[in-house]
Amino acid sequence: MTTANQTVRKCLFCVRVLHPSRVKSKGKSEEHIIPRWLMDHLGIRRLSVSPVRVHAATNRIMDVRHHQLGSMKAGAVCGACNNGWMAELEGAAKPLLIRLIADPHQLTALTQDERNIVARWTFKTVAALNRASTYGDPTNEHARPVPDHHLQLVASGHLPEDVIAVGGGYASQRPLDWLQYAMWSAPQGVPLKEEDRQRSYKIGLALRDLVLAVAFYPSREYRYAGVKTHHIPLWEGKRGIVLVLDELFDTSAPKSTSPQLELFLRNLFVVSETWLTIVANTATTQLIV
Repeated sequence: MTTANQTVRKCLFCVRVLHPSRVKSKGKSEEHIIPRWLMDHLGIRRLSVSPVRVHAATNRIMDVRHHQLGSMKAGAVCGACNNGWMAELEGAAKPLLIRLIADPHQLTALTQDERNIVARWTFKTVAALNRASTYGDPTNEHARPVPDHHLQLVASGHLPEDVIAVGGGYASQRPLDWLQYAMWSAPQGVPLKEEDRQRSYKIGLALRDLVLAVAFYPSREYRYAGVKTHHIPLWEGKRGIVLVLDELFDTSAPKSTSPQLELFLRNLFVVSETWLTIVANTATTQLIV
């Protein structure tokens, strides 16, 4: 029984009420955020990780946590989701991810259906990472939580139309890494509203040399942009991704402890529809933060 002073906990993805775990499919499942098969494939189930949340403007460390990777679970996921659509998605994504981890260049060979599977798996995984962290806590005024309606869409078999998912590769020294980074750039002379920045998110996940990321900027007046040889579109939604020339890749010194991921996320930016109609050659773009 729930008293008036108790908050009813619901599944992040399907909003079912979370009963005690003994109530089988209706109970919370505490799903592994990084699936067990992937931890075993990478040999990292006992890896100790220390996620750090950094204030991008000041480089101030705001929060540090210490975990053994195998113990990181999403407590607000129900058994029906974990054993249903999530299990099906893992089954579809597993052979694709194994292939891509071995050779990220295979991203360009994926069919559109395969790209959609990888994009949806990426979104599910990084969204669970986000909402399990202080960075994604809706009660934290400084947080950037993935919105509830985005979570519910992925549970229904879809992806949000105003979100993008991209992939890429780089030489990494780590078997696994992730970063939540919400700084945005735009072409010079195109100011970005602070309220839009505050509702945005970028989340990247690196599996050895494979990089996968999702990004959301709320204003529909803008399209997403990336760099041609660095960002491979997996899901473009309705707003699409403009790919610019490599000369525009921002290589200034990273501030985080995940430099490659930061560069990958930092170089996802936005361009307004008005700007696109005026400027035909995106190679002349100069970015401002």
